[in-house]
Amino acid sequence: MVEEEKFKHVQFTYGITTFKTKRFQQIMDSLGHRRISKPAGWLLLYLMPVAGAFALYLFLTDLGVLLSPAGGTVASYVKTLSPLGNLGIPGINPYLPVVDGWIALLVAIIIHEGAHGVVARSLGLPVKSSGMIFLLFVPIAAFVELDDEAVRAARARDSGRVLGAGAGINLIAGLVCLVLLLSLVSSMTPATSGIAVTSVYQNSPAASAGIKPGDYITAVNSVPINDPQTIQNSSWYKPGQVINITIWSHGSLILLPDVKLSNINLTNTQTNTTYERAFLGVNDLGSADVRALASSYASSFFKSPFIYLCIPTLPRCQGSVPFSDSMSPFYASPIGSLLPAVANLLYWLFFLNFNLAIFNSLPIYPLDGGQAFRVLVKSLGRGKLSERSVTGVTTVATLSVLALILFVVASPYFL
Repeated sequence: MVEEEKFKHVQFTYGITTFKTKRFQQIMDSLGHRRISKPAGWLLLYLMPVAGAFALYLFLTDLGVLLSPAGGTVASYVKTLSPLGNLGIPGINPYLPVVDGWIALLVAIIIHEGAHGVVARSLGLPVKSSGMIFLLFVPIAAFVELDDEAVRAARARDSGRVLGAGAGINLIAGLVCLVLLLSLVSSMTPATSGIAVTSVYQNSPAASAGIKPGDYITAVNSVPINDPQTIQNSSWYKPGQVINITIWSHGSLILLPDVKLSNINLTNTQTNTTYERAFLGVNDLGSADVRALASSYASSFFKSPFIYLCIPTLPRCQGSVPFSDSMSPFYASPIGSLLPAVANLLYWLFFLNFNLAIFNSLPIYPLDGGQAFRVLVKSLGRGKLSERSVTGVTTVATLSVLALILFVVASPYFL
């Protein structure tokens, strides 16, 4: 018992609690001694430069857009967003949900650190301890404490595998979560027939009648409808006409009697004439559009992969993501009412694992990618480069990538 106390201790620093233990080393030893661990270490190492190259591609693409003729328009849109959106910290980033965000971030950090430990043990390198970091009683991080001297003294291919394990496992975990999400989205179908109400104008007949976003309009005057144009652009209904509307709301059919249509003045741009139309006051999608949205999102993996980096809570992405809070009420799924919760959690598990992988793979010291870059430079320059030269090359790479990131992130707000 006395010996075990040396392995575990708790530290308190300004509200931050660090719990450190050696108990999890048995798990890392067990996984590290499995036959698959060493080849898995090579796979994870090879994934790191792929992830880092993708991150550089994203930043260089953004740089190209900002410097193009369309750069001013893009910068104007970026200015409408919070600069805190560049931080992957739930509760600080206004676009990351607190609960799903923290769950996803903790899972990403735990498997990231755990992979370092497992690969280190598979190569016979020591692990000092592992543990969790808490802010008051809230877990905010995990860590695996390697023997840095042993890692630095190891062969380049061994230390490289240890350093690449974290980003590699995050990339794999993120892609697995994305595949699960796309499988779930592909099973989504319109919750009912009719036209889906995406938004309602204030002080409109629809608002007065109690129609809300997330409802379906299934019939007008007892006639089933499935085409948005029936309400929006039809001569069937006249301003001032009183109609009965049947809506589907959260599984219940509700009859709204005596809804009086108002009028809206429209202009024909070709003839420059103004005419009057009946106005209900909803923006909507037909059942076919609702189905097509889910189908398009689920099938875009190879056609438009960047769509999956569009955060559902960003203004530009609202309505383009089927499982976002604004769209999920329109769908049914085999998992029933769990659909929005499971879909959103899978998305944030993908998003934070993927972004942690690509950012951590960049050649920025002391991130894993920067340390791996230093190991590579030292290995390639063996006998030719001094330790000071290796440090200089690593520093130049770090400052160059940081300058690129800083310009892309900050220029829309200052230039």
